[in-house]
Amino acid sequence: MFGPDSMLAYDRVETHGYAIRVECRTVGATREVRIGTQLPGNTIEWTTLSECLMTRAGIVTPSLVYTPQGIVPRRSAEAAVTPAEVSFRLADDTVAFTGAAPRNEVPPPAGTKGRVYDADIQPVGSAALRARIVLPSITPAPNPSRVYVLGGGVTLTPLGADAQDEAPAWLLSAGRARRLNAQEAAAWSGLKPALPESAVSGPTQTAQPAPAPDAPRPHLSDPEIVASLRQSLERTARSHGRVTWSTLVRAMGDGAEPITPERRLKLLVAMDFPRAQDRPMLSALLTTGGDGPASFFADVLTELGGAPGLSSQEAHRIHLQELERAYRLCGGRAAEASPRREVAETPSTSARQPQGVQKAQKYPAVREPISPAGLPTLQLVLALREHLRARAKNGAADVTWRELSEATGFAFRLLSDERCAGLLFRVDEPLHDRGLMYAALVVADDGKPLPYFATILQRHGRPVPGLLSEVHWARQLEVGRIRDAYTEAQRPQKAAGAAPAEAAAIPVAQSDSAPQVDVSEAAAIGTLTGLRWRFDRARQAGDLAEAKRVWQTAGRLYGTKLTPETQAEHRNDLLAMGEWVRDRENENVLAELRPLLESLVRRDRAAADNTLRDSLNRAKELKRKYHGKLPEDLQTALGACGELRDELTASRSEATPPAPETDRESRPSREKLSELAAVVRAALEDVAQGGTTTTWSAIRHRPGADLPHLHPDDQGEVLVLVDVDTPMSEPLLSALVTTNNGEMHPLYRHVAYSLGRALPVRQDELHAQWQLDVLRLYGLWKHR
Repeated sequence: MFGPDSMLAYDRVETHGYAIRVECRTVGATREVRIGTQLPGNTIEWTTLSECLMTRAGIVTPSLVYTPQGIVPRRSAEAAVTPAEVSFRLADDTVAFTGAAPRNEVPPPAGTKGRVYDADIQPVGSAALRARIVLPSITPAPNPSRVYVLGGGVTLTPLGADAQDEAPAWLLSAGRARRLNAQEAAAWSGLKPALPESAVSGPTQTAQPAPAPDAPRPHLSDPEIVASLRQSLERTARSHGRVTWSTLVRAMGDGAEPITPERRLKLLVAMDFPRAQDRPMLSALLTTGGDGPASFFADVLTELGGAPGLSSQEAHRIHLQELERAYRLCGGRAAEASPRREVAETPSTSARQPQGVQKAQKYPAVREPISPAGLPTLQLVLALREHLRARAKNGAADVTWRELSEATGFAFRLLSDERCAGLLFRVDEPLHDRGLMYAALVVADDGKPLPYFATILQRHGRPVPGLLSEVHWARQLEVGRIRDAYTEAQRPQKAAGAAPAEAAAIPVAQSDSAPQVDVSEAAAIGTLTGLRWRFDRARQAGDLAEAKRVWQTAGRLYGTKLTPETQAEHRNDLLAMGEWVRDRENENVLAELRPLLESLVRRDRAAADNTLRDSLNRAKELKRKYHGKLPEDLQTALGACGELRDELTASRSEATPPAPETDRESRPSREKLSELAAVVRAALEDVAQGGTTTTWSAIRHRPGADLPHLHPDDQGEVLVLVDVDTPMSEPLLSALVTTNNGEMHPLYRHVAYSLGRALPVRQDELHAQWQLDVLRLYGLWKHR
């Protein structure tokens, strides 16, 4: 057995026809063992362990069958039993033929109707072979000297062992046959028409003159052949073209023939040796049909020092790189020439171009992404992980599958949604609670979350949204985490970059970091959106503590990282969150305060004073926690309880002469209040820079403050003098003065009204405005 990413399984498939892979995956709260059967063609069919059978010969999956000869793939076993009934449906225009010879004496096979021909066929990407073709009777007889392509539903069937000895091994049935012109026929290099192409295409095409038979050229030595090959291929590279081996041989004349495949490999290696970055690999310009590399390209790579046994995908990738380098090194100057010179040189270039040279398209067409269907999962996961992490370092912008295909060279559009979801899951595996989920950066073409993003969240154990809008917020939350993490990681680097030895580079660093402000704000908006999703989840679950934490975190982002224009866009969201938190807190206060007041009202007048006082203090504490004014019935009950306490206290106290009233100290003068305001403002500036709030008691006991006990009216006057010079665009510093329990001070509205600041009328809206002012003060004074 092999793991899900083991490369040794491919060798097992080549030797035994199949390989067994095993993996464990998390399903809900359990681990599930899955067994995969890898078959020829690099397809893996997965199943559960319960659906498999253990025998003496090994494990048998639903894709395998146990026979007396051993365990074999089920398809090959069925094909061995009924070989004559197997047929394959081929795509149209993928099989061409020539040299069709009618076989009127041979009846069409059972189940088919039409005329029978024997012809040379060539499937796409394969060599030519002899086969039997059945075409409809209404189809004109094919010309044996022309090349045709099959269409209209092509079926490939083996003739079987009961066929005649001289009959071909394969039978092709098609609904039509389309004749190709000379240019199209050149793509099927393995087919050789009975007559030369020049005789078929008409008198307008000029045929190359053949060498005179009575004056043969002397045989060329290997160094002369290598020099000729290099000269011809460099000329082809300058014109950004491709050429076949047979065309090169014909250009050299009879002196280079015969050249066996072994000698051809030796010549190409001698031409491209040594392989270096400043030398083009001219063998990449050779083609055997199609856009891919020549069939012997991998052998040349191996002889030049490459790894043996390259896969077709890896050889294709290296071929594209070498082809681009050959065009760049050999044709760079030609590409930079002026348009007038290109027009002037086009006729001469085309005149010198030998027959068989294919004019290449623009290079971007050559760099078509390869199919990842047969590639190992680990290779694809590593490519995705590397690109997504690099994208996260550069602002964590969203990316689509199409952009990933262009960046990595793999055509992910050819994969199913299930395979794509599995790749993105593996990118972040294992994902811890506070880990970054890079898969969240991948979006659909319309910018919305992927349809299987919720499945990826579930597999990682993250909360799974139920609505489509919640999926969007969940993705924004994950993206916000990525942006915040990389933004925090870049701050030490920026600080280290401002060393004295690099003082000359400071202006450049500042100009480069200017766009990062927008990135930070975009990251804050993304995080704010994710926090809104978390708040909605907490609201649905009734978790007041979590909702309040999220609201406070969102408020800090709102006040410190957003511009005033962006704050206006998100203001209503913050207000709605705060209103819900305050309403729930008020409900909790009323749930405890109402029974307490009812018990106080019914309390026996003989009850102890201490008990009455403690209960009444608790009621007053709950009242302070209530946002806004208490309901009328509770205000009445609270007043009655206070009167009851005063009445009981007066009845139990002895009549003693009242202490003589002392003269109240005179109120401070205007000059004294101005001096006190300067001390209070300095204290509030320090508090703002520290990101906290304070109370009057804390300011009085501040070292060096030396503030006297002030009447509430004098406190209000001092706070007005504190903010008399505060710009209208900034919040009031006096907002940092709170009550002993950290709530808004009653003088906040008085100070704002005295300075002409507009404030909301409703108490809940006023409280929200005060909280936003405090958060804005934190952001303004953080770096002052």
